Amino acid sequence: MTTDIVGPGGSPMSVAVIGVAEMERSLHFYRDLTGLTVGPPVTWAGPDFEAFWHLPAGSKGEAVFLHHGPDPVGRILLVQFDAKDRKVVRAEKPARAYGLINLNFYTADIFGETKKLKKAGYEFWSEPVAHDFTPEVGTPIEVVFEGPDGVLINWVELATKDPATRIGKMRAYVEGFGKTKTGFTPVVTTASCMRDIEKSKEFYVRVLKMGVHINQVLDSDNYRKFQKVPDGGRTQVTFMQGDHMFGKIATSQPLNYPVPDLVPDSVAPNIGYLMQSFLVADLDSALQDCAALNVETYTPRMTLDVPGLGTVDTTIVQNPGSGALQQLVQS
Repeated sequence: MTTDIVGPGGSPMSVAVIGVAEMERSLHFYRDLTGLTVGPPVTWAGPDFEAFWHLPAGSKGEAVFLHHGPDPVGRILLVQFDAKDRKVVRAEKPARAYGLINLNFYTADIFGETKKLKKAGYEFWSEPVAHDFTPEVGTPIEVVFEGPDGVLINWVELATKDPATRIGKMRAYVEGFGKTKTGFTPVVTTASCMRDIEKSKEFYVRVLKMGVHINQVLDSDNYRKFQKVPDGGRTQVTFMQGDHMFGKIATSQPLNYPVPDLVPDSVAPNIGYLMQSFLVADLDSALQDCAALNVETYTPRMTLDVPGLGTVDTTIVQNPGSGALQQLVQS
């Protein structure tokens, strides 16, 4: 599809799984504002559902699957678990915390969309900010805000049109792929904060066959201000990419400042970003690679009817760099 793909054969993120507080409010954002296509609501229940999520007997959830375009990448599964005492994983709204953090979408009109959502009461970190990189890279415009269910949303407008630049090349790709009816893409990139970024990289490279797209330490004042990093803070950032321009993973590790840990609460039936799902060509081989890296299993291999995916062979493991849940699905 493009010569700019880093991990040929690698598995991009296929589905972001989010526990929601109120399904209709979350659907309003992802369906009505972001424009993703919505599948029929499903009542997810039964012994296999309970075993998969480590829930007591009688548990259930309302699930809705969202997608855009023909490719199985950058999709979202919303689940409203029917349970008492659900926690909001990111209730304190930390700017950065160990675990799964945000969803990134491209938009054609970042200023107009920001103005619209501000009027609707969404909390933005700043006005949209243009990043003037080198002439070879071009200029993206970004903004971050508090999305539904404690999930951070990062919007990006690809301002540079010159196809000789990286931004211009991506812009042309997006135009060819097609945007939603409201002018957005599927999930292009999703962020995860690590305690050990090298262990996470081993997992993405060896198990998911991804490649390193960007790898650097960010410590500029502009970056700190935009990302709410403390003064003097240094952050290691590594972007991992599979065989698609969407579904990239932006991993980061705070090098000299503390952050809270969201991982213990990022489990069902709680409210927040709970899991990332990846399609793999050979689940047995992926599990052998996990064993070689001493990756911990959260839910053993099983056959499960998953909303949006159908009946699949699947397992949940924990990312060795953070402990966050990573679902592997036989494609």
